[in-house]
Amino acid sequence: MTTLENLYYGNIAPHEYEVERGSEYDVTAKLVIRHEQELSATLTEQQKIILEKIKDNNTELMNLGERNAFCRGFSLAVRLLTKSMSYKT
Repeated sequence: MTTLENLYYGNIAPHEYEVERGSEYDVTAKLVIRHEQELSATLTEQQKIILEKIKDNNTELMNLGERNAFCRGFSLAVRLLTKSMSYKT
């Protein structure tokens, strides 16, 4: 299968990646989880519902940002490729 076919059939998922244990991302994600748990323990049930809504909205914003960054990056890559093919060697 070609790369485009693999992308079409979902064999390639650009948004999925493994997080390396101990990486900056891993450490920061664990801090977020820890702080969220500490905060949650002090909240009322109504406040916990609001926190969940905030987390859901934040996830949606992150997804929109990642999609936008992917599209801009892909567009830039195509422009660079097109430009590089126009140079005569």
